[in-house]
Amino acid sequence: MTALLDAICTQHLHVGDAGCGHAAALASDYLHAAHLITTAEAVAMAYRAGVTPQACIDAINLGAGRSAVSEVNFPRWVLPGRYDSGISTGQLRRDLRLARSFVTTLNLPEGLMKAVFERCQPPELCPADEDDLHHLCDRWLSRVPAQLRPPRLTETRAPGS
Repeated sequence: MTALLDAICTQHLHVGDAGCGHAAALASDYLHAAHLITTAEAVAMAYRAGVTPQACIDAINLGAGRSAVSEVNFPRWVLPGRYDSGISTGQLRRDLRLARSFVTTLNLPEGLMKAVFERCQPPELCPADEDDLHHLCDRWLSRVPAQLRPPRLTETRAPGS
């Protein structure tokens, strides 16, 4: 399979027997959602203490709390209010449902998984399935002034903005 995978993709990783790649992808998607939520909460907390969102992200990225979300997603999509990552909230919700089901099937405690799952679900202030997944951060960043935050869910957004 390695030769075929080399021909059709730039990166691949063998993680185990059949089904293991699916489990690893679900683990990654769960962490992606958790990092979006925790980073938005951290930025909102620091903002309330007088730290600008960009300064907070810069500080996080110098410390042990950094992640791909703080290093890539926040600077590229969340802080500038660009919602064109190509990943929808619906896709993330689907993956979280699968991950939660997997945890249940394996008889593992849900722990933080349950909280992450619930914070990504309607009816609370939550983006629609077709919205870019970075709108999940809006709930926590809604008190940041307009010039320092992305548009709120209740504002009209131009396509591709």
